[in-house]
Amino acid sequence: MQLKSVVKEIGAQALSPKDQMVILFGDKATPALRDVSVIQEFADPSAQKKMTVKVGDHLYINQIKYRVIGVGGITNANLQQIGHATLVFQPVPAEDQLGNAIYLTPTAKPVFKVGTEIVYDLD
Repeated sequence: MQLKSVVKEIGAQALSPKDQMVILFGDKATPALRDVSVIQEFADPSAQKKMTVKVGDHLYINQIKYRVIGVGGITNANLQQIGHATLVFQPVPAEDQLGNAIYLTPTAKPVFKVGTEIVYDLD
């Protein structure tokens, strides 16, 4: 199953060149969260409510293919309900994994801008 979202807004503090993570939220994010988040809108909200990301799936960002190497325990529930996940472009740590993370490889963080398409390619 492929599910697409489009970046609708980027908070003033959402993208730090030093940080290897990007916080995604749906359009119901509070003003404080919007400041540090990339706001995504799913093309098919009913499919969003059923989506499940797992290790081995792929995300395409700017048509660059990323492999999912780790998924936090609350990630799927938050994606389904509020479009929220943290994309982490670094190896999965042995300890202290983020509960809401999608760990991705390669670890080069892509460029995000309004209009960027994120394709969730889920088995």
